[in-house]
Amino acid sequence: MANSDYYIQDNSDIEDKKLEAAKGLYVSGNFAGALKLYLDMVNTSYSYKLYYEIGRCYYKLNDIDNAELYFTRSVSLEGYKNPSYTFLGNIFHKRGNVEKAIENWALAFSYKPDDEAICLNLATSYFTKDMKFQSIFFYEKYLKYAKDKNSSYYLDIKKSIDSFKTFSNDFYQKARRAIVVNDKETAIQALEIAVKNYPLSFDTNYQLGKLYFQQKEYLKASMYLKQAFCIDSKSLDVLELLSNVMINIGDYTGSYCVMKRILPLVMNNQKEYLEILKTIKPLEDSFNQLSIEGHKEWAEKYYSFNNYHFALFEYENCLIMDKNSSSDYSTIVQELKSFINPEDRIIKSCFERGGYSYSNGDYKQSNKYFTKIMKLSNDNSPEYRLAKSRIVNV
Repeated sequence: MANSDYYIQDNSDIEDKKLEAAKGLYVSGNFAGALKLYLDMVNTSYSYKLYYEIGRCYYKLNDIDNAELYFTRSVSLEGYKNPSYTFLGNIFHKRGNVEKAIENWALAFSYKPDDEAICLNLATSYFTKDMKFQSIFFYEKYLKYAKDKNSSYYLDIKKSIDSFKTFSNDFYQKARRAIVVNDKETAIQALEIAVKNYPLSFDTNYQLGKLYFQQKEYLKASMYLKQAFCIDSKSLDVLELLSNVMINIGDYTGSYCVMKRILPLVMNNQKEYLEILKTIKPLEDSFNQLSIEGHKEWAEKYYSFNNYHFALFEYENCLIMDKNSSSDYSTIVQELKSFINPEDRIIKSCFERGGYSYSNGDYKQSNKYFTKIMKLSNDNSPEYRLAKSRIVNV
């Protein structure tokens, strides 16, 4: 399923000849012959790249156990940008272990988000788990990165997603009309249908959370407001309402963490900033290590179920409450952000590298980075426009 640019480099003429021969045998479909040569190389040298190639040969020979062994050895030597994760995902999926398959594909997605096959694997796997929020999230990624946008498969998926959006919007509009006449029951029913069909709508999640809050159904309100937060983490409306919801369900540490998220968003409003500081002070004095452990337990549950959006929310809570600034929480927060939106990290890196090449007059190289930014960013985003303006005809 995955193609690799990783190959073993060796200064020995003998090893070079074996490598070229192994590559040629693999390309020609003689996987057993390629495997024999690769295994011979293990006697004199080893690397994550070599283990990856051996794993690929075993995979092609349908020796799944040995394939897993060598892919695992590969990632134990190098866990970053390793194409073995894609194959490990495939292997776990073949065995029916959807959770482990998603976990490995998520690791592959974190460094190669524009791989349409990985996006599609994640979308369909989440669909089998009845996790529609995540499923639609990755179907949207697939639609963005698919190379052939005229294939029947692509068009079928696009048609389905478009119909979900249209159907969802129809019921969202019905809910809005019901809200105008204060028919909250009809509004909630309509919004439930809307969010079930297209759960990535910020407005639908926020309005549903708001209505459940007004009905004092705080647990339901919390779920939809968290989904709204996952879509837009900078929304003051969501954060302020979510903080109130958590107070009402007795989650004072959760409320404290939400308020801490609000602080940087109201820096320019001194009155509101000081009011929040005054509110969170007694909450801060009330929690201890046990409070952190409670949120950590929820985070681990979400993680084990591949709900990385909610896991990130809870691990961020742990990081906010951890007065010792534990590096463990910081590391997993960054990992989860890479699972969900690796584009941000890659775009930032491409701007740095592209800018360096651009300032040195190496426009051919800088064009590569700026083109990558345009591919990963939204067409109407500032990042896209800035990258486009830096493209130079060479």
